[in-house]
Amino acid sequence: MTLSRRSMIGCALAAPLIGVARSAAAQTAALPSDRWAPQSLLRFWRGPSPDPGSNPSQTAPGWYPRTAVLNLHQPNSGPRITSAEAGLLKRRLDLAFDALMAQPSLRDIRGASLDAAINVSKVGTADGVRLIHAVLSLNAKNIVWGDPKTVEREGRYLTPWQEGAVLRLFLNPYQFLAGRGVQAEGVAGRVLHVRTGSAYGMYVADRLSPGEWAPRSEASVIQHDRSWYEPGVEGAHPMLVHASSYAQENDLLSAGGLRPTSGYARLVAAMFMVDWHALHARMVAQT
Repeated sequence: MTLSRRSMIGCALAAPLIGVARSAAAQTAALPSDRWAPQSLLRFWRGPSPDPGSNPSQTAPGWYPRTAVLNLHQPNSGPRITSAEAGLLKRRLDLAFDALMAQPSLRDIRGASLDAAINVSKVGTADGVRLIHAVLSLNAKNIVWGDPKTVEREGRYLTPWQEGAVLRLFLNPYQFLAGRGVQAEGVAGRVLHVRTGSAYGMYVADRLSPGEWAPRSEASVIQHDRSWYEPGVEGAHPMLVHASSYAQENDLLSAGGLRPTSGYARLVAAMFMVDWHALHARMVAQT
């Protein structure tokens, strides 16, 4: 459904900002990971009542899904992914989806829309190992108010043509570590903070490799890890969460110059406000 500019403004201004005003009890506590986060972003989203401003592009309620859809990509040859394997991976990633969507920056999102999907497939490693690869993706697109291509869905809005920012959570991030320029920043418990250029990420596992961490060496180790989808096998449940946009937005956010209510800033705020130690443990315990 495409609305006129006048009718869109009337609908959006009538909608209450449910997720903006919230009690102090609902605020997220400080975490060990804070030292690697964009500080101005955390100050904004941990404030008593973050102000999105008065621009309808920033206050319009954004569309978001209630759950992440599962896309199962079966291999063309060899053993197929079983329903038990796919089901376990989805249940574990559903916990992550719920934890991210509960954060102040994504709960009742305004000024941006979200899409969510879980993709499960098989990937080959450099050593010929066939590994099941599962990724939760949240795609955030800023709303452009008054644009004729901005549409209404279920009383909320999205601008489909916008280039979106994306947050991805990888269960066994072999491909990411083997194929990207990943730099280690520092460790807080079992969470290793990483960067790809000016984009942020965190690597979490039951145990981190001793000594100096190198992404390709880690990829070589975890290519044999089936612990996320084969209960009872030995492994470290390696996962990586990473948020990125186009290069200019990555740089602006890193420098503290990006509007904290933009879609990308909201994703990064949610990533840093999740307790990944606790969430990783819950995901491992999920059967």
